[in-house]
Amino acid sequence: QSNSPTHSAVIRDRRSQGDGLRYDISGLLEPGVTYEVTASFRFDDGAETDDVVLSLEADGSFSNLVTFSGMSNSEWVTGTGTFSVPEATEAYLYFETAWEAEGVAANTSTLFIDDIQVAIPAPAVIENLTPIKDTLPFPAGVAIDSRETLGSSAELLLRHFDQISAENHMKPDAWYNDAGEWSPSPQIAQLMDFAVENDLRVYGHVLVWHSQTPAFFFEDGAGAPLSDSPEDQAILRERMETHITNVADYLSQWGEFGGDNPLVAWDVVNEVIDDSAAYEDGMRRSRWYEVLGETFVDDAFRFADAAFNGTYAAPGVDRPVTLFINDYNTEQAGKRGRYLGLIQRVINRGAPIDGIGHQFHLNLSLPVANLEQAIVDAKALGLVQAVTEFDVTTGVPESEAKFIDQGYYYRDAFEIFRTYADDIYSATVWGLIDSRSWRDDNGGPLVFDDAFQAKPAYYGIVNGEGGSDPLPPRLRTANVFAGSVAIDGDAVGSPVWDRLPLLDIEGHGDFQFRWAPDHLTVFVSVDDATADAADGLEFTVGAVEHTFGRDGSGDVSGTATETASGYDAVVHLPLSGAAEGGVLEFDARVVDDGDTYGWNTPGVTGTLTLVEELSYTEIPQAATAPTIDGAKESLWDDADVVTTVKQVTGTGGAIGTFHSLWKDNMLYLYAEIADDVVDVTGSDPWTQDSVEIYVDGGNVKNGSYRYDDTQIRINAENVVSFGTGDESFQANRVESATSLVDGGYAIEVAISLLEYGGEGTFHGLDVQVNDAAGGARDAIRNW
Repeated sequence: QSNSPTHSAVIRDRRSQGDGLRYDISGLLEPGVTYEVTASFRFDDGAETDDVVLSLEADGSFSNLVTFSGMSNSEWVTGTGTFSVPEATEAYLYFETAWEAEGVAANTSTLFIDDIQVAIPAPAVIENLTPIKDTLPFPAGVAIDSRETLGSSAELLLRHFDQISAENHMKPDAWYNDAGEWSPSPQIAQLMDFAVENDLRVYGHVLVWHSQTPAFFFEDGAGAPLSDSPEDQAILRERMETHITNVADYLSQWGEFGGDNPLVAWDVVNEVIDDSAAYEDGMRRSRWYEVLGETFVDDAFRFADAAFNGTYAAPGVDRPVTLFINDYNTEQAGKRGRYLGLIQRVINRGAPIDGIGHQFHLNLSLPVANLEQAIVDAKALGLVQAVTEFDVTTGVPESEAKFIDQGYYYRDAFEIFRTYADDIYSATVWGLIDSRSWRDDNGGPLVFDDAFQAKPAYYGIVNGEGGSDPLPPRLRTANVFAGSVAIDGDAVGSPVWDRLPLLDIEGHGDFQFRWAPDHLTVFVSVDDATADAADGLEFTVGAVEHTFGRDGSGDVSGTATETASGYDAVVHLPLSGAAEGGVLEFDARVVDDGDTYGWNTPGVTGTLTLVEELSYTEIPQAATAPTIDGAKESLWDDADVVTTVKQVTGTGGAIGTFHSLWKDNMLYLYAEIADDVVDVTGSDPWTQDSVEIYVDGGNVKNGSYRYDDTQIRINAENVVSFGTGDESFQANRVESATSLVDGGYAIEVAISLLEYGGEGTFHGLDVQVNDAAGGARDAIRNW
């Protein structure tokens, strides 16, 4: 398996994903310096592959530094990345495979590594830019660990931010060693010292959480799980109080809270709301909940208040540490309702809660207006609010066009935060540079790139305050599905327009389109309640300009209809010889009372790609929910049916007949796969006889995966895997079963649509059948 020239390192008989290749760097690498690592990898012939991760052990604390993706079991793959190390007495670099969530099998395949090089790249030059903190009416926070307290990272941080949060090293497991003994991570002291030395605020994260909490919290003296008996409840409640009090006691060595201590706030409880609407109380069924019930939240706030605002507070200072609840997806109406419902109950029970945290881990497809609605809805509870973990992924592959769009997203989001500045305690971005983000694989989500240079996101934030460096023009792109809508009385109300999301025209209108060889059909819905003679639409197609008035005038054919909020129009724009795969330069603009608003920046056109006709089907509601057991019930006779007859790769191959139903927020599928020989011997799940189900909840059609999108793979023996996203989050949405049937196999699956389901809703969907033989995939068919 040699790479260069005849030998490499090999790691065999790996018992866990953490078994790898380790090197002692104690005293060798300078803290805070950015290093560049290059290495070559391959997995053993035919072995299951996975990401390879360069990690760091520093004085007993562990961090992932660089992730190398795209690994192979047949050829060498070379990867490069950058990293820095904190101050440490003992430090080790080591290669491992990616960590997997609890319940997911870890990769232990034999791994070969060669040509490892660590070098110092040219030092970063920190740009002389207006500090972000100087443009905001509230503190500007950033999530870090001790690597950001040194070198170029520290220089960039101190220029732009005045508040820090520990990304990982104040979470519950950071305070204990592997034996469950009190042993605070050295990183905690490093962060507190850095804050004191540089007059930074510290926002603590997190005291009580279902994740990253030592197992002993939820076990009795014999190691058995605690129950909800009064005796066990008393044990867990005491452990919670002891933990919180010990944290306060340890941090008090940097001064009294409200005095010299830099700590100003805590996320007291984190992520306690379930992602689905499965439970009436909306609560995540964590071990905290299972033992103590909902009031564990109240307990956490009472214990935190007693410690941070009582025992260890400066005399005469009223509540110096602001106590927050924190959760993600508060920008989604359903989960937000469950979140605010809990908070109201906590308030009603008299618990000392001060604030509401919105993580706001976002993507470009999420309407930025959702953030404002989240803040407005929470405002009704009368508590201060914090933006606690802000970032915006672009989707992959990354592109300058997406980063520019990200810049506009940051601009609009921070304008919302400024609008509600009286309610905002602080706004924190969850990381300093893209490669330090846990979401970087989904498209660099942060404000600065890996060379410490400002991205458009920076200019989006500061230009909200009238900065002098404008954002570059957007580089718009979109897919246009084949088809046409006749221009007649039904054109505006055609159901065709309901099947895809509309594209925004600077908040003054939305549009959508279909293409045919000789024309482009464009539907535009304009928000303009006051009619004016100059109102109308402008279009650019290639080098040709077209107009269409609100009154139906103009150089193109169309239909216009007045609405309660403005008007809707459908027009035909002439094309010549358009064909699938072709591209068009395009812009759509709304003219309102002499002002013009465009899809693109003025003077710039976007790019349209002409694609196949949109596949569409209607799914009936089930009278009762199917039992997920792999057997076909009679209720499936009423289902919608599609087949996977579209050949994607190979020839022939198994064909699936998929029946679909829905009920409440669940999508149900039953599929029979015609396959004479069922083969699940392949080492990778996609090389086994299996089905894949792709779901784009809400039909966002954003072109890249969001957190809420899912790619579910179920093999003929009901082994479930996922092609994207957070595995534990995805797994909680799926229940499946399989069975062997005459001539093949069957799968039955229930998939949560989260907040997006219900009658009349639209969802992106595809189903795929992988056909395997001899341990290899030889054909793929899709719907």
